[in-house]
Amino acid sequence: MLSKLQITVAALLMSLALLAQTEQRTEVIKTVTDNPTAGVVSYEGNPAVGAKLKEMLIRSGWVRLLPDAQANQAMIKIRAKSYDVGGIHLQTQVDTSEKSFSTSQRGEQSSLVVFETVDEILRQLFKVPSFCTRKIAFVMPGRNNLKEIYSCYLDGSGQERITHNNAISTEPSWGHSRGLVYTLAKDNALSVVLVDLNRQRQRVVSRARGLNASAALSADGRRVALSMSRDNSVDLYVLDLATNELQRLSKDSHVESSPVWSPDGTQICYVSDRLGIPQLYTIDAKEGSTPKRLRLGGGEAVSPDWSPVSNRLCYATRQGSQYVISVLDMKDPNARPEVVTLAAGDWEAPSWGPDGRHLVCTRRSGRSRDLYLVDTWLKTFTAISEGANVSLPAWTPGF
Repeated sequence: MLSKLQITVAALLMSLALLAQTEQRTEVIKTVTDNPTAGVVSYEGNPAVGAKLKEMLIRSGWVRLLPDAQANQAMIKIRAKSYDVGGIHLQTQVDTSEKSFSTSQRGEQSSLVVFETVDEILRQLFKVPSFCTRKIAFVMPGRNNLKEIYSCYLDGSGQERITHNNAISTEPSWGHSRGLVYTLAKDNALSVVLVDLNRQRQRVVSRARGLNASAALSADGRRVALSMSRDNSVDLYVLDLATNELQRLSKDSHVESSPVWSPDGTQICYVSDRLGIPQLYTIDAKEGSTPKRLRLGGGEAVSPDWSPVSNRLCYATRQGSQYVISVLDMKDPNARPEVVTLAAGDWEAPSWGPDGRHLVCTRRSGRSRDLYLVDTWLKTFTAISEGANVSLPAWTPGF
């Protein structure tokens, strides 16, 4: 697994010295009141590449980019050059009061070269795992009420189609950067399908009679948590992909769904209606145990996602007539949920970004349902799509 992140408010606001620490496994421990300033002091080369570099620095959500006229006043000064020779070559020199380094990226696609450049800058400064180059999977409807799974980058570019089932393909869930699972509704049956991007192939891993849905692939790619309706009861199970051994975690008359893995793979958080409304619970991922309800208040809580980087849980919860996104620090037993979407609209289906700070979700407003990037520290947001009708986004992990 790639590095986790450790940045304190004091470190980020007082100097960049602590951002250059060499720990490989760090952890988000506090939020900030503002981002450090950055400025592109000079740029030579293709204007489109330069504009994209500035755009992605802003979209990354880790720096506050100053106008060119104020660039020399920034805490992070960037000098860049691009060359259109045998593809795109982008070089940068980055200087702070505590650290200087250079980057050099080359490729055929200018946007991807920029993404790789910004990822490297963020990694050097903040120990952030690959971020801009990790794609977001989502569900988009087609003809005849069918649905397929697509992916795009955080600026909405690079849209690709992952499934071609001519059916209902939904609920994508990444385990690691090269593997995901999803639910397939076809031929009057529900199945869980595993996608292996390394080998460019897909295979059905669960097609028992009844319900096979709401699957989550573990980070090591060895296990799948899912909901199944054996014995006429919707319960949680864990499937070992190597042995096909099926472990039942719950056994009751209630509906359990939407499982997600804890960062260390020992627990599963899921949704249950045992109190009459959907609430979040945790359970032992190996043996099952007495479920533990998370103290989130009395409202409806659905669509959890557990960050392997920051060990925080995000989920959608109803406030009044609308849904908002809340975040809970799972490291602190006394932590209280914090609402991170403060604008109108129904905010749903959150998924953590690779950095453990940002998340992607959908926002329903009027007749559209669009993808949004949400900064859970600063509680700001940026639209990824406009006027779309998409659902259930899942951001590729950084490992």
